[in-house]
Amino acid sequence: MTSDSAPDATPAQPNKYQVGPGIGLLLMGIMYLVFWLSPLTFEAFTTDPRWSHNWVYALIIITIGASFYQKSVGSRFIAMVQGLLMPLTASGAFSTTLMTMAALFFLSLWIVVFLFERNRSTLLLHQRLSQRTQNWIVMHSLIVCWILLAHMGLVFFFGRLPFEAQLDTIGTSLGESIGFLINLPIERYDLVTYVFDINLTILAVLFGYEQFKVGYNLRNRPWPRISFWFLWITIILGLVLLPINLEGIVP
Repeated sequence: MTSDSAPDATPAQPNKYQVGPGIGLLLMGIMYLVFWLSPLTFEAFTTDPRWSHNWVYALIIITIGASFYQKSVGSRFIAMVQGLLMPLTASGAFSTTLMTMAALFFLSLWIVVFLFERNRSTLLLHQRLSQRTQNWIVMHSLIVCWILLAHMGLVFFFGRLPFEAQLDTIGTSLGESIGFLINLPIERYDLVTYVFDINLTILAVLFGYEQFKVGYNLRNRPWPRISFWFLWITIILGLVLLPINLEGIVP
């Protein structure tokens, strides 16, 4: 892994425009949230509250994207803890309404910490932790975030999809939802779900690879742009396929 502590004869080129995973994830998360709060889909939530799992995903993506630009222990740790809601929500183990409230709480907490650190021009725990420890937590919390993002697709393809049809059939015969379908809607027919989950998993791998290349990046060098452009491909694909998918969502 690249280390910024090693001697380097070449001057550091700062990431002037802050290009990296953060801006793409922020935009993706905001668009994701706006869509699921819009009149086009809000009716689906009022009919079936299980669709609120999309709010959880959007809030997590927004927080992780924002934390990319606030390199502090508090910022990254909160994003990581909130990211733990991703596999919990994707598995259908908990009420998506409860998960939405939890995700909103962590995003609100992140904003409070962000404003505190910016207004006070000091970082939380800065005096209590060594610089080496802070650097380690800041980088590795982000790595965990990349791993947790991948769980959105991994849990869908390996934990839900193989069993969804069977649970749906049994639940229909019983007249009620069973298993993870108690908290999650049927999505095996949703093309956008497949495309988005596959792309987000690929993005998580790219983020991890690029993180390995830049290491701690204490000098704020430009982040590799493969993931940045792939993020835009993911966003454009989602916009193109969205009208096709609306028919299966809007009652």
